[in-house]
Amino acid sequence: MKQFLLIGVLISSLTNAAFCQYTQRYVGGYTVFTIPFAEDSVTFAVVAKGNELVKRRPIFLFRQGSLPIPLFTINPKNNRPSLTVLPITCYDHEDEYYSIMIAKPGVPLIVESSYVDTLFSTRGSPKPAMYPVNYQSHNYLDYYVDQTNAVLRFILNQPWAATNRVVVAGGSEGYHVAIKTAYTNKQITHLIAFSGGVEGRQQSIIREERTKGYTGEYTQEEAQRSVEGLQQQWAAICQDSLNGTARVGDPNRTQYSFSHSQNKDFLLALTIPICILYGTADIGSTSNDTLPLEFARHGKTNLTVKAYPNHDHTFHKIT
Repeated sequence: MKQFLLIGVLISSLTNAAFCQYTQRYVGGYTVFTIPFAEDSVTFAVVAKGNELVKRRPIFLFRQGSLPIPLFTINPKNNRPSLTVLPITCYDHEDEYYSIMIAKPGVPLIVESSYVDTLFSTRGSPKPAMYPVNYQSHNYLDYYVDQTNAVLRFILNQPWAATNRVVVAGGSEGYHVAIKTAYTNKQITHLIAFSGGVEGRQQSIIREERTKGYTGEYTQEEAQRSVEGLQQQWAAICQDSLNGTARVGDPNRTQYSFSHSQNKDFLLALTIPICILYGTADIGSTSNDTLPLEFARHGKTNLTVKAYPNHDHTFHKIT
């Protein structure tokens, strides 16, 4: 028995020692932490000034979508940094929650708004310099899940974190990260996932291409050729699924990891409240339509699904 206690104390000491190595700084109105993670580190921001991290509050951790988007962008209106893609409604709840965002690996922490504009406008023909090797090699589902869990372990050991309410949310790529994180972390109390396909990324793309044959964007024959091309692309990805290198765009490992078909099983295994949101014009996300059927089949009542008719991937209304 004493041996087990000694091992427990040793593990606790090592964990606390690792946490002691963190750095804390202030960027605008945010507190930014960098903590050890794997063989590197992970940086994340809390929506709170340093002197505000004293009152215990629930945690709201948001995982962003795809692309190497920097954590902060300089706001040209006031020349101050702000979190690039944190949902604006989070700022309405600063007195209720600590909102947290995690930086993507290998990506600049703070950039001018023109950088983000270029990143989005060149998505069809990406600029290699905006896709660093460190980002490409770590841009896959399990890395982000492990990263999120490491941040949560640190946060929930802080005196300012109320552990009775820990909300993890994610959109688009973050949809998959949030779901698997909730599945692997029993300290999470609520899950919000939006604008992602429960079937997986490649499956959602195929669904979108097939639909174009009915909207008139493609002929039925063109849609079929596109679907077959995606099926062949997937077969090639599966033959080299751990390849994490690509000059631009997503490496095989990225596409393979986000195209797993286990989201439904992960969700069904949860007993915490789950909220799934999507726009009906976001064809890849409409696979969520069938989630209520699966939950009803299993006698589960912890799912809320909210579909927004005629809204797209980013919840803009289609006019």
